[in-house]
Amino acid sequence: MTFARGATLTTAVTLGYGDMSNLGPTAGSGFWTRWPEDLAVLQQVGVTDIRLTFDWARLQAKPGDLDGSWADWYDQVLTAADAIGLRVWATLYGCDEPRWVTNEGGIDDADVAAKWLPRFVERVADRFGAGVHGWIPFAEITADLPAAGWAATWSALRSGEAPVVASLSASMIDRAASFLETCDLIGIALAHADLDDPEPNDEQLEHLREQMHAEVMRSTELVQDTPMLISQFTARHHDADVQGLIAEQFVRALDAAIADGVSIEAAFIDPAITGPESSGGLLDSARSTTPMADAVLGGTHR
Repeated sequence: MTFARGATLTTAVTLGYGDMSNLGPTAGSGFWTRWPEDLAVLQQVGVTDIRLTFDWARLQAKPGDLDGSWADWYDQVLTAADAIGLRVWATLYGCDEPRWVTNEGGIDDADVAAKWLPRFVERVADRFGAGVHGWIPFAEITADLPAAGWAATWSALRSGEAPVVASLSASMIDRAASFLETCDLIGIALAHADLDDPEPNDEQLEHLREQMHAEVMRSTELVQDTPMLISQFTARHHDADVQGLIAEQFVRALDAAIADGVSIEAAFIDPAITGPESSGGLLDSARSTTPMADAVLGGTHR
């Protein structure tokens, strides 16, 4: 394999948004109780890295210390992942936040971000840092995130051993230069053009590969010498077989970029496990491998 195969375990898909989330409650994939089996299956099929979201709304449902029961749950997940050789990259903010944060103005408010976010980050780093291989604090840094939010997060994490990744959405990659001094790696949330055709032909798929390859190469120029990874890639389509075809083009695009001299540490496929309202994952809801797993993992699970 030319790059490490990772997968995302986001709050939205794995646990669902909790009662104290500004977006909850919603249903998850059952990971909350099935996590020992789920981690084992992901490792067995060839996943080496996972991007696990530490759910702010559950861990800090109110200002103050971390919730003890949820902190213990995350400890168990980290210990189990380490025991089977899965490297954990921690995400601290995906889409939701505790309702009390929303009530104060939300994460997009500069004062709120500067005041509350670093306190949460510091508590998570103190409690779980020893079990974390790397930090991807924001699943995607968007234009709405105040500069103070990223600055405070970087300050809270930079002194640790684990690298810190600035994960940029496609719309933000042109601003990569402004993050190069405050991160260890740049992450790209790689998107692709919508492919609505139920049976795309070879020409459409080849165009998709060319588009993704071009995006990676353009990003490489913008990040200069900063190491890079693909922090998220979702094969957006309603059909599992077409998702597999899209994922195949994704792998081809990355392999072509690597052949052109690009260094990509890892690529995280989203989601690891199909949720009730998510796109198809590497595993379906019954924890069987999907066509996307075949494309991304290269049949290593056979």
